[in-house]
Amino acid sequence: MAGEKQIAQAILAALGAGGNVVSINYCMTRLRAEPKDMGRVDMQGLKKCAGVKGAIQTGNLVQVILGPGLAEKVAREMSSDLGIVIGESTGAGGHAPAFRGGAQEILRKFANVFLPLLPAIIGSGMINGITNLLVRLGVDGKLPVMMALGVLGSAVFGYLGIMVGMNAAKEYGGPPAIGAVAGSILFASGLTNLKMVPGRGGLLGVLIAAAFMSWLYRKISARMPESLTVIATPTLTILIGGFVVLYVVQPVGGFLADGITKGAQALLGIGGPIAGALLAGTFLPFVMTGLHHGLTPIHMELINKLGNTPLLPVLAMAGAGQVGASIAVYLKTRDRELREIIKASLPVGILGIGEPLIYGVTLPLGKPFIAACCGGALGGAFIAATGIGCKAMGVSGIPLAFLATSPGLYLTGLAISYVAGFVIAFAMGFDDRIAAESRPSAFKML
Repeated sequence: MAGEKQIAQAILAALGAGGNVVSINYCMTRLRAEPKDMGRVDMQGLKKCAGVKGAIQTGNLVQVILGPGLAEKVAREMSSDLGIVIGESTGAGGHAPAFRGGAQEILRKFANVFLPLLPAIIGSGMINGITNLLVRLGVDGKLPVMMALGVLGSAVFGYLGIMVGMNAAKEYGGPPAIGAVAGSILFASGLTNLKMVPGRGGLLGVLIAAAFMSWLYRKISARMPESLTVIATPTLTILIGGFVVLYVVQPVGGFLADGITKGAQALLGIGGPIAGALLAGTFLPFVMTGLHHGLTPIHMELINKLGNTPLLPVLAMAGAGQVGASIAVYLKTRDRELREIIKASLPVGILGIGEPLIYGVTLPLGKPFIAACCGGALGGAFIAATGIGCKAMGVSGIPLAFLATSPGLYLTGLAISYVAGFVIAFAMGFDDRIAAESRPSAFKML
């Protein structure tokens, strides 16, 4: 396969050259670039670049699917070539951080806030899951090594409000330190002296508080004389914004957080298996937009309120259905190249990262993608009927079993999705010629 430097150069050319790129970022599988002029972007050429498994446009962003590990390496190569810090904007695009309408835009901003935090959240969550499993197996939780694991697994969650506040402030155009203050205010232990509950409103409250204080900081700064702004702007922002956060944002955030918790409980409690099937069956198209990371604060709030998130294991079934469908394609296809793609993509799919299978296998073939959604729906129905949840965030697939309230039931749901996706895809069939015609030249280099 071509090296990350060559891949980065090819992607830059398709994006309209370096001068057309305002900002770059990445997640586990995707490179995210904001062009100055979308008209200069060659989306078809981008999809044919070496190493690229797919490319989509969402609003003013271009998302390039590269796969686990490669996305970060290519982003760093582009950062070096362009002289742009990953996650920061040159400002050349004329795009000022601000509130913009639409549910998609809200989820996109949520994703931008939480994506940088996912490695810490997932890693710490997995350590917690393994620690809890060891305790279930009879290991003494008071052993020094077990207590050390407890510290490693929980430390990030004690300061998550501050980290979310910092990222939210950056997203909404304020100093990260002001966002950190917003998060600190909502989780301060001293709130009990005011007869308030520390952490009420959760991370949603932090998002609102950080966005508001960032807006306030910009407004005050724009009207403050230069001789006073260094001292006066942050002082007034924290003084005025802090009281608003305490007496407006905290109750509003708490109301929203309670609404989300009750809504999720009602959805799965009343809808049961039907709701689970609909959620899991439609999740793969949602993943294609890249907005699934915007659900992170919802999962975190459910964990905060209920002790677990019942949504995460339901949605995880979508990826399992795709694994089953891809195995059916592997056994049925006569296209050797397609078989090699599946062999390369299946391991990460089993571990919960689905984009390589989506863009390299099921989506181009059409019918297997439908089969994957149907397989996920059956698994989602089973998981919703059991009522299990996940105690922490983590990648879906087999590793999520460590975090499930019932690992056995979760693995049973995975098995149902694997089998259903396989059987439906095998029965529906597909046209090998579609695979060859739709496959970009990049896959020949895998």
